[in-house]
Amino acid sequence: MPGGPVFDEPQSYIALAAVKFVGYTCSAYFFNARFDESNANPFLFGAARTVLGMLLGAAVGFAGLITLNLALIVFLFGLIPFRIFEWYLTLWIFYRKSSNYKDSLVTNIVLGIVWSFALDIPAIIGFIATGGFWIC
Repeated sequence: MPGGPVFDEPQSYIALAAVKFVGYTCSAYFFNARFDESNANPFLFGAARTVLGMLLGAAVGFAGLITLNLALIVFLFGLIPFRIFEWYLTLWIFYRKSSNYKDSLVTNIVLGIVWSFALDIPAIIGFIATGGFWIC
């Protein structure tokens, strides 16, 4: 029988969320420096972005809009429209009052999406490592 990663372990989701939370918290320092008059709380920013991503990711998964059965590359690229929305909303919530918010919004959304993809590498490794593999 074929083997593969086990995706139903709670600790796998905790590991994924932990990696994303740390990464998004760090990104707040970056965005605080990019926006004028900004002092977003990094922990609140990281928590908000992580929760938004996990909720939207779960909704996309439950709705079957993107299935993990697709090749991983296709699956990840299918997330781009959702990540555009997630980053737009997160940046709007925390930085919309900055005088240069609109000036670099597209660039900042693209940087956020690239950062999300970069965080996917350790997040997926942690997800699989904590869930283990099913081999019969």
